[in-house]
Amino acid sequence: MRRFVFFILIVAAICLPSCVEENVSYDEKLELTFSCDTLIMDTLFAEQQSATGRFMIYNENKNALNIASIRMAGGSESYFRFNVDGRIAGRGEALKDITIKGRDSLFVFVEMTPPTTDGEPYIVLFDSLLFECNGRMKDVKLMAVGSDARVLRSKVYTSNATIDSLRPTLVFNHIYVAEGAKLTISEGAKIYMHGGANIVVDGELECRGTFEHPIVIRGDRFDCINDVDQTPYDQTPNQWGGIYLQNAQSHNVIENTHVRGASIGILLVGANRSEPVLELRNSVVHNSGAYGVYAQQGSLVIENTEISNCGESCIVQLGGTLRMAHTTVANYYRYASRKNASVRILNYVMQNGVRLTFPVTSAVIENSIIFGGNAEELELGQDTTSVTDYNVLLSHTLIKGKKVESERFVDCRWARSQNERNGIDTVFVNTSIIDITETGYFNFHLDSLSCARDCGSASVSTLYPLDLDGKDRNSDGKPDLGAYER
Repeated sequence: MRRFVFFILIVAAICLPSCVEENVSYDEKLELTFSCDTLIMDTLFAEQQSATGRFMIYNENKNALNIASIRMAGGSESYFRFNVDGRIAGRGEALKDITIKGRDSLFVFVEMTPPTTDGEPYIVLFDSLLFECNGRMKDVKLMAVGSDARVLRSKVYTSNATIDSLRPTLVFNHIYVAEGAKLTISEGAKIYMHGGANIVVDGELECRGTFEHPIVIRGDRFDCINDVDQTPYDQTPNQWGGIYLQNAQSHNVIENTHVRGASIGILLVGANRSEPVLELRNSVVHNSGAYGVYAQQGSLVIENTEISNCGESCIVQLGGTLRMAHTTVANYYRYASRKNASVRILNYVMQNGVRLTFPVTSAVIENSIIFGGNAEELELGQDTTSVTDYNVLLSHTLIKGKKVESERFVDCRWARSQNERNGIDTVFVNTSIIDITETGYFNFHLDSLSCARDCGSASVSTLYPLDLDGKDRNSDGKPDLGAYER
């Protein structure tokens, strides 16, 4: 008998905690609070599922509360979906009788899929999540912007074609331009590249943006990394592949175009007896995981352009020709350690122990800035064992590194760091993602203390009277170096 009583007591002791209900209060004075009053989803493309947004429900009272129901105000017509602490509501359905313990919280996760916009470029979608607790109703508002995009999946162009700016363009897998075809991207066009997508050109590419309506080629994510800084994915590298110009006889023009977040911004590949042309003007190539512009045996023109934050190098010229003027190269890449200089001009490479030579017919850099976080940001790689051409000249250019005495450098400025006392470069307004309220992410306009001010060649600047913002750089007779006039 004693054994039986003891067994009953043991079972009761085990079961008792799970059988005791929470001390739930139905006092209407006790209410829920939330981590936000409005959840704003990032801009989304029509019929593409969003990233998951979230907020918190708080019970700041000592007693548990019963949430009688949680539902969408829009009911079955809502484009939003939600779940609470792992419980998923069906379309138009409510979650009921959810207990939240005293001094506790619950996660609410929200997703949505916007509809097509019926010809309009954008639609704004609203709804509310309604919470009924102790006879009182509270809500958290939901808002998202939907965009109706032109979707290109593994698109192949075999004849001349144009991508206009009437709608955003969303690219999956690749755009391929066949030999003999030219793809023209119109001013104001927005090209959103899905993860891993590339623009591969065996024909020719022409991007004709304007100062007022630049072309933008970027990744398709609008949400933020879940880090301390809540960094937008649009400010991170490796969001998509790159632009590959691989016809050795092509002539490509990229003007007033912003290319950002790629693995390789622009790759130009030529042949021994044929150098493809790339004219890159009034543009920005930013946040590339490897290279900003990589040209192998190509004819490269870079004018009035910013090339910044690349994991390997901002510019690599391997053979061929380069003409660069009023260009800002600024490399403060923060996602991995970087060994290579920001600008590399080479007439050879080593592959599997074999030296391959690429004659540098001409490389002229004028009124530019080559700066960044490394001690040496310029590499001149010449094969001294052969007579391979290596014709390089830099004039009126600010270079990060130890001064080199050579006839290759004319009226150049050298700086290991502009401000060695505290280790902070003050060439640019902001070289980080801090203080963004004041300056924005990585602002490579010139700082008021910048040693790149007022020291450009006037004879060069007259050829490029407007800076990258459309500002007159010759108004005071003292042009600044780089793409931006202070």
